[in-house]
Amino acid sequence: MGALVNRAQLASVREGLAHLQTQAELLHDGKTHTLVDADPAVACCVGPTLLGARDADAADRIHDTEVFGPVATLMPYRHAASDMSHALTLVRRGQGSLVASLYGSDPAALAATALELADSHGRVHVLSPDVAQLHTGHGNVMPQSLHGGPGRAGGGEELGGVRALNFYHRRSAVQASTAVLTAF
Repeated sequence: MGALVNRAQLASVREGLAHLQTQAELLHDGKTHTLVDADPAVACCVGPTLLGARDADAADRIHDTEVFGPVATLMPYRHAASDMSHALTLVRRGQGSLVASLYGSDPAALAATALELADSHGRVHVLSPDVAQLHTGHGNVMPQSLHGGPGRAGGGEELGGVRALNFYHRRSAVQASTAVLTAF
């Protein structure tokens, strides 16, 4: 994981990580991963990187900066058994995403939280013990599932499979008499 398109995108990821690290600490450094069958002088790869922010409310950069690549940031939220409002507030500060994953064992709490997240995430991936062995994975492209995140997160549509080819096709509607349409 972590193959990027070109050196410019690699530079962008590195700049984004440096920007985030002014408010988050490095928990796992992706640079420690050795590339397999790739020349580091030419390759455009970033190893999985994990950051952590102790004060999620004050760390505005982790909410406002999206780094494309295998980068994640852990952040704590205030949690009471019956109140997930702080966690949901933090999630919304991220400005939406293509996929949000929920893990838990309380069906009612999972359903309520999924509904709260649906307006700002293209797909809400809910995992409970009864489906844990069967799930597709958080980042798995689901081309058969028409969805997309808001804004910077997917442009409103998942682009897996044939759907991604629509950018290269032209569509036209023809309005005509039945005789003309039959001739088609």
